[in-house]
Amino acid sequence: MTKLSRKIEKRLLMGCLGSAVLIFTVACNTAPAPAPDTRAADEAAVRKADADWVKAAQSKKVEDWVAFYTEDAVVLPPNEKTAVGKDAIRKPVADMLALPGLAFSWEPTKVEVAKSGDLAYLYGTYKMTATGPDGKPMNDNGKMVEIWKKQADGNWKCVVDTWSSDLPATPPPSK
Repeated sequence: MTKLSRKIEKRLLMGCLGSAVLIFTVACNTAPAPAPDTRAADEAAVRKADADWVKAAQSKKVEDWVAFYTEDAVVLPPNEKTAVGKDAIRKPVADMLALPGLAFSWEPTKVEVAKSGDLAYLYGTYKMTATGPDGKPMNDNGKMVEIWKKQADGNWKCVVDTWSSDLPATPPPSK
């Protein structure tokens, strides 16, 4: 090998080594592409799930209502103890659905989805009518909050649910 060919070989080797170091450095410093922002689609999905829940609740079947909760959901009904898990939730839902002449609906005012795309909350209003013990209609309206969690299958289910009346509390009967 001549001196000239060794010099050329050495330069080629150094060039290849330099290129490899540069490629390795760039590859290691390249951040992964950010996850796509799915908040608008997730908001639409939560709104649809909530609207489907309202329709299912109109059946006045406990299981149709409870199907929208996760297994470990928490319900905070007004003037009752907290219900944790579907088994515990069935009782307050059944009690409410058993009210004579029951008619109700709710509607979200705002839906907000976390940037992570796995949690959402909504708040809104509800209206309810039932027949009272005296046979007269009882009307109620109030506000509600729901927290939703995206499931492994991509569907949304409610993990926390609460509502309260806008009407003044009824005083206890006098003795």
